[in-house]
Amino acid sequence: MTLRVTTHTEAARRFARTHCLRVSELPGRALFSSERVTLGSHDGTHLDAPYHFYPTSEGARAKRIDEVPLEWAFGNGLVLDFRHKAPTEAITEYDVASALEGLGRQPQPGDIVMLWTGGTDGFDDDPRFSDSAAGLNGGALNYLFRLGVRIMSTDSATIDMPIAIMREKFKSGDSAAYFPIHRAGRLTEWTHAEKLANMGSLPAPYGFKVMLFPIKIAGGTGAWIRAVGIEDSWLDSTPVRLIDLSLPIMNHSFEPEPSHIDTVHHGLSRRRQAKLHGMKTGDIVHASAMDVVETYTQAGTHVAAPAHFRDPEHDGAMSVDRVPLDWFYGDGVLLDFSQDKRPGERIGRTEIQAKLDRSGASVSAETIVLVKTGAADAFDDDPSFPDLAPALDGEAFTWLLDRGVRVVGSDCESLDGPVGPMVEALRAGRPDAFFPVHRAGRDRDFCLIHKMDLRGLTQHRGFKVAAFPIKLEDCGSAWTRAVALVPAGS
Repeated sequence: MTLRVTTHTEAARRFARTHCLRVSELPGRALFSSERVTLGSHDGTHLDAPYHFYPTSEGARAKRIDEVPLEWAFGNGLVLDFRHKAPTEAITEYDVASALEGLGRQPQPGDIVMLWTGGTDGFDDDPRFSDSAAGLNGGALNYLFRLGVRIMSTDSATIDMPIAIMREKFKSGDSAAYFPIHRAGRLTEWTHAEKLANMGSLPAPYGFKVMLFPIKIAGGTGAWIRAVGIEDSWLDSTPVRLIDLSLPIMNHSFEPEPSHIDTVHHGLSRRRQAKLHGMKTGDIVHASAMDVVETYTQAGTHVAAPAHFRDPEHDGAMSVDRVPLDWFYGDGVLLDFSQDKRPGERIGRTEIQAKLDRSGASVSAETIVLVKTGAADAFDDDPSFPDLAPALDGEAFTWLLDRGVRVVGSDCESLDGPVGPMVEALRAGRPDAFFPVHRAGRDRDFCLIHKMDLRGLTQHRGFKVAAFPIKLEDCGSAWTRAVALVPAGS
């Protein structure tokens, strides 16, 4: 992974140069940080796409990560504790059957089976992390398949046996020993998440929901997730349907800094794996497809945390990995201005109040407010996307914050609206009109979610929003897969 940070003061210098301003003309002489990242899509906690395993699955084209149904990544969690297994030992069919018998519970359709191996205990500082936990063998996998399980997760580096063990077995003549669990995706459509953490913090082996929603990398072989376990009586009593509220990270999209998604397909991956492990290419019977993504942390649907708005070193602002998870799961309220406002027009406090009054909704610290402008229609087709939305008035935004709201999302590039009119207002001596929403973050703690896709959401209230950001250490922003959980009958 590589990370290039543009600090608040550097951002001000770049902005001033671009718009022919002096830095001293910018309020506070600083703007908003950003990061550009080069990262493998299977680095950190992630979900594999079926295409990662093989180009086809069950005789059909294998799904890429942006094609994986959200329903696969949401279900009841069922933890199987295998911490007693040494890294040299496989988790067998007997081990799985014994663990389930000990729990007195069998997997149900849609359950997510979670393997607790203790594998991430050394993630931060042990170079042997990838070889420190047990993995499934074929018998255990097929046993879970017979029980109807299709989604799994593990806190290990791989759901297979440690790579070093597989490599040595392969070199000794066991041709089936190299990633057999991954290879099973050729015949059975399934997938799994790897490198989970904090399994011991879960309340019980079952009785909770799990969310493994992958970042929407266009055509990706896998994607990062913020794996979360949730206890919510509303979810227990309310059947829900899932609505994707996310726009993708796309190759060469219209971002200010274009994204690059470099997919290493199965053939090239075989050659790279052979070279890495000192084998002949013909010896490698399986190699998984992978991606390297170079993008910035405001690409696609993303969360801007307090550290984006002000310098954490001097002001103690929370980076995106330190914001409490409960900020990103709560009751959703949709304020639809897509037919009321034209690009550049301001959405005022009285208009916010009127929308809330008409829908019968209220806002609080447990509310995630979504502002629909209609801009998402132009995201992947029109380079003027950043200029195609109305803006939220600073007073209106402060009014929401005063009522406890901590997270506000929108389908536009920025809730502050197009940059051009703000620059003109600054030149005209009206600094209050210059990034009023972002600048509120210099005094208040909140998060913004930008570039959402709100086209499929029609309810104004009565639904939940989940928008957990990826855990990018010490960063001001990070991507999220925002999802609405709507009562199934509505």
